[in-house]
Amino acid sequence: MNIVIVSILLPYPLNSGGAQAQYNIIDELRKKHNITFIFPENGQNKMSAMKQLQELWPEVSFRPYRYATQLMDLRFFFSKAVRALKLKFIPNNERFQIERILKPYGYALNSRFSAFIRRTITSVQADVVQVEFYPFLPLVRCLPDSVKKIFIHHEIRYIRNERMLAGYSLTDAECRLRDDVKKNELDDLNRFDRVVTLTQTDKDILKDQGICVPIDVSPAAVNSELKSYKGWNGKITFLGGYGHAPNSEGVDWLIKSVLPLVNDKEQIQFEIIGKGWPQEYSISNEKYTVGMRGFVECLSDAVCGSIMVVPILSGSGMRMKILEAAALGVPFITTSVGVEGLKFSHLESCLIADTPEEFATALTSLMNSEELRQKLTENAAKVFEENYSVKSLSEIRNKVYYKEDVL
Repeated sequence: MNIVIVSILLPYPLNSGGAQAQYNIIDELRKKHNITFIFPENGQNKMSAMKQLQELWPEVSFRPYRYATQLMDLRFFFSKAVRALKLKFIPNNERFQIERILKPYGYALNSRFSAFIRRTITSVQADVVQVEFYPFLPLVRCLPDSVKKIFIHHEIRYIRNERMLAGYSLTDAECRLRDDVKKNELDDLNRFDRVVTLTQTDKDILKDQGICVPIDVSPAAVNSELKSYKGWNGKITFLGGYGHAPNSEGVDWLIKSVLPLVNDKEQIQFEIIGKGWPQEYSISNEKYTVGMRGFVECLSDAVCGSIMVVPILSGSGMRMKILEAAALGVPFITTSVGVEGLKFSHLESCLIADTPEEFATALTSLMNSEELRQKLTENAAKVFEENYSVKSLSEIRNKVYYKEDVL
């Protein structure tokens, strides 16, 4: 089958959950299908990374939409310039913070890009076009009727928006924008032939909201080698990049509201693993220190022996960092939002806490109990093996292409 994938994210290097979510499924699908991958070149999706990925995936045809071409769109150029100025001069302005939640920046969705996609579809005689990630959802309006269209919904955006906006007081105009964003998201989903969510929870939400096209659940996978629990080395770790808003929101909450409440005589050693974190997160006081490791090539070496925290307060979809912890024998504490849609349960395979007091108590308990750490990791590994192996999850995704309405 000839499949064209259009994505905002080149899945290499594997420095984010989104990259992992794409890479591990495509790595299996490329053995069964002819895949053409379209992506926008930018600071995140670099041509050097594409060349490295091409060596790993010689069967896949990559079609980058060049940055120079994107800049020919004056609206795109103006949007980038305005955002850069606001980030420099009013980064903490409440109105700008709300705008950043509701308006994805940095993607040139115009007639030139649409034509580029259609030409590619024609040239490779595509049977299926698969669009990935919310910012590219509106592309469905310009795809040809002759090809089957599938959308991979990594995260329901309006759910994330509602959760992130809960602490803000919105103007009437902002309320209308929030409502319009939700309506457009649902309307565009109904234009596809099939929608794929990563969790059953997201599928149920979309069905309740009136999505009438078929919806499949196809979880993402991680390719970490299974490891057993080896004890605790005294570190607390968080995994994720600064650029994903729920990550920075969660880490801010953990540092400001949770760590001061942890009842431990020793100074807490907290390490952030992921790209893009600004220097202001490097903190040291009597209660805790915060270090920044940046992107690491070998995740196992960085997190094994630690306790992982997943203080996610907003967003939807599937938290790849939880699967990484389960596979690598690392005990973890998460919020209900963080573990939403996954088959890990409180006191059996993880600890779940939603208030600062509960999260601090859970962290204290895990720090002080070797027996609890070992029990949670052993049970989490069983959940991972039974439900989230790469081979089984890629086969679930593969079956989507052979549904009657797709063939």
